Amino acid sequence: MRLPKIKEISNTLNFAKKAFTKGSFRHVQSYIGGLISLNKKTVNKIAKSTNKSHSSLNRILNEAKFEKEKLEKRYLKKIKYLFKNAITFLLIDDTLVERNGKHIELTQKHHDHNSGNYIKGHQFFTSILYTGFLQLPLFPELYSPKSNSKIEMAKNLVDKLKDNKIKVNNVLFDSWYSDEKLIKKCKSIGARVICCIKTNRKLKIGNSWKYRKLSFISERISSQKLKKCEVESKVYEVWSSSVSLHKLPFVRLIISRDVNKKNSKNFHLISTNVEDSPEEIISTYKIRWNIETFHRDMKQNLGFAGAFFRRESGIVRHSIFVILAFAVLNLIMFRRGKTMTIGECCEYLRNKSDYNLVKEIVVIEDKPTRLNRFEEVFIS
Repeated sequence: MRLPKIKEISNTLNFAKKAFTKGSFRHVQSYIGGLISLNKKTVNKIAKSTNKSHSSLNRILNEAKFEKEKLEKRYLKKIKYLFKNAITFLLIDDTLVERNGKHIELTQKHHDHNSGNYIKGHQFFTSILYTGFLQLPLFPELYSPKSNSKIEMAKNLVDKLKDNKIKVNNVLFDSWYSDEKLIKKCKSIGARVICCIKTNRKLKIGNSWKYRKLSFISERISSQKLKKCEVESKVYEVWSSSVSLHKLPFVRLIISRDVNKKNSKNFHLISTNVEDSPEEIISTYKIRWNIETFHRDMKQNLGFAGAFFRRESGIVRHSIFVILAFAVLNLIMFRRGKTMTIGECCEYLRNKSDYNLVKEIVVIEDKPTRLNRFEEVFIS
């Protein structure tokens, strides 16, 4: 299959030009176009569809000059311009990619929270900047024995956004990242933190002098102490109090359960704004789900988990180009005022480019040339 030319991709990627040589940038455009347009998103398939050699495209992903810091800085500059004066949420998480090859660099066993099993592969620290009108992912970090911890990655990301003058109003993450140092780092830039916490955390309620485990408190809350609140047509039973966590100032804690779910377990959230109501905390934390759909989209629609690279450089660059493909699709939808899923946007662009391609072929006057062109593009 010939890779369709999608002008919107080239136009949207203009900000990245100066991070590459002229030749490298053409290859990067082709690679990102292939991630969006092709069903099979391997280097070999993308190379064939663009009439480029497999080795030259592979070189861009593994060896060629690549100014990651310059590319990231230009990307953040674009985000700063787009998100100016918007209420912005930073969503933090991580995701696993299974890799079982013997010679793939930096693979190790990781605990999969969804299945409860250990999976061999790569774990990436991921993040998204979310607003009511647009969401854009930030560059992922490959977690490995030689890298920083994921908490350190998160703290460094907060510093990076501050250095690039991107205002973050809220930070959302699950219980794995509910570290007091990270929470303090977020508060230092004026951001509110809403996160889930584990039941082994110790806390003091109100002016009490005694620390108790959250599990001790959660197990002893009777239904008489729970109040009902409604968020997005769902009813929750909620207990709320101002509490003090170890090495943190007072936060608002809520213990909630979904009334409509059978055998619903207690869910524990905190907000660094003690004035937040349970409804505000629950509805805001629901925004975090967008990073879960982001993980699904980049794996199912953009080849994040499907491409095979042995070397660290290729693994990291491929992950960055997937992020840029996701950003390009969101920017195209934003500029065109369209509301679609990532998969629907990929299909829309494929159909649009195929239609334009057919129009180009139809206007070829010489019949043999027209038939050869048609066969070259569609039949092969």
